[in-house]
Amino acid sequence: MPVLMHLVAKTTGSILELGVGYCSTPYLHWICYPTKRRLLSCENNPEYYRFAESWKDTFHEVHCITDWDSVDLSAPWSIAFVDHSPEPRRAEEMKRLTHADYVIAHDTENNNNRRYRFSTVFHLFKYRWKYTKAYPYTSVFSNKHDLSELKDL
Repeated sequence: MPVLMHLVAKTTGSILELGVGYCSTPYLHWICYPTKRRLLSCENNPEYYRFAESWKDTFHEVHCITDWDSVDLSAPWSIAFVDHSPEPRRAEEMKRLTHADYVIAHDTENNNNRRYRFSTVFHLFKYRWKYTKAYPYTSVFSNKHDLSELKDL
C-alpha cells in the first residue's frame, strides 16, 4: 500500500488494477472518487469479482475476466497495479504494459520468481525498484520515470 499510495498521489491519469483486493480496491475507488479519475479493475476469481462489483461506478469499471489475453491493456495508464492470478500471468500482462507510466507488481520477493516469472520482464523496463520494508515485497517498473526518488519511501 505505501508504494501504491505514493504513486497514486503523484499521478493524475487512469489507473488499471489487475486482480482486486480487500485493501487495494476500496483505496483506489475512494482516492479516485473526488475527481472521477478513471479506474479499471479486472478480476478472474468469481469470489473477488463479486466483492469488487459493489464498487462499480461511472468512473470505476469492474470486469470479470475469463481470458486475460482478451483484455485490452493498450490505454495510456498512469499506474498499472499487477496482482492477479494465475500467478504466471503477471509477467504476461507486464509484457503488455511497458507503455504504462508505472507498473506496480506485488509479491516480488526473489523466492517467488519461479511462480510469478518477474525476471522474464526485467529487460523490458529501463527502471526498476523494489520496496522491501513490508512483506510481501512490491516492485515498480517504468520506461518513462527514473525511480531513484522512491528510495526514501
